[in-house]
Amino acid sequence: MKNVQKEEVPLINIERSPLLLLSGVAICALLVYSTYKLFEAVNPWGFIVMVPTAILFFQVLWLIMNPFAIVFDDKVEMKQSLFHNKLWYFVDIKKVGENKKGKLYITYNDDEMEAMSLFGIRPSHTKVLKAEMEKMVSEHLKARELRG
Repeated sequence: MKNVQKEEVPLINIERSPLLLLSGVAICALLVYSTYKLFEAVNPWGFIVMVPTAILFFQVLWLIMNPFAIVFDDKVEMKQSLFHNKLWYFVDIKKVGENKKGKLYITYNDDEMEAMSLFGIRPSHTKVLKAEMEKMVSEHLKARELRG
């Protein structure tokens, strides 16, 4: 018998900061140009510069093609970089709060707090992310109270 996976439909996509993406593209373009010039001059440093250039190129390409966060009906998946992804399930969260500086905090069911790193999020989408998370957490808390 096959294990059929439930198709997860994203409710909302939280976008990245255009300034971050443009600066990444500019730095990548500078490194690509310098790598090209070093190869053109037959300088062995071209190979050394090529490695971080290739890594940064794939990182910037990945950032452009993936949203910052995706809100599903039971979880939030935050994709900050190619190497750093975070997943929060609404069942584990008691509340979502914000401090005076605009940083979001998650309080788990065992009263443990965790700060959410929002570096790279579009500034207008911070409030959208908080509102959506609060809505989903309250829905899951109501469902949990009804069950038991």
